[in-house]
Amino acid sequence: MGKTLLKQVFIPKSKYKNFEIKYILAKGIWTRGKYITIYLKKSEKLKGINKICFIASKKSGNSVWRNRIKRLLRQAYTDLEDKTKKGYNILIMWKSNENPYEINCNVIYNDIEKILKERDMLL
Repeated sequence: MGKTLLKQVFIPKSKYKNFEIKYILAKGIWTRGKYITIYLKKSEKLKGINKICFIASKKSGNSVWRNRIKRLLRQAYTDLEDKTKKGYNILIMWKSNENPYEINCNVIYNDIEKILKERDMLL
């Protein structure tokens, strides 16, 4: 895979409430990749869109690192958004203690793509 073109698409920050996140963590289907874990839960309310949340725990590092991780996750998902099936609640959780300055968007893109293919979420 060559260079990916970065789209300038805005994905708003999470509008999830705490109880919604806990529900998806408890009831959703999860799959682990090398750097991330994705939780999926089918929703009857969401017809043509996916509701997405990006999570980086405090164990990932200080706030600068966590925000960089979330920016990289958001950009990688934006590149894949057109290829994914709609109508799901998706939580993308950073699970690695890797230095986010040593990881680029393409590595995360490949990890997300691999997980979504495994779960048959790509069109």
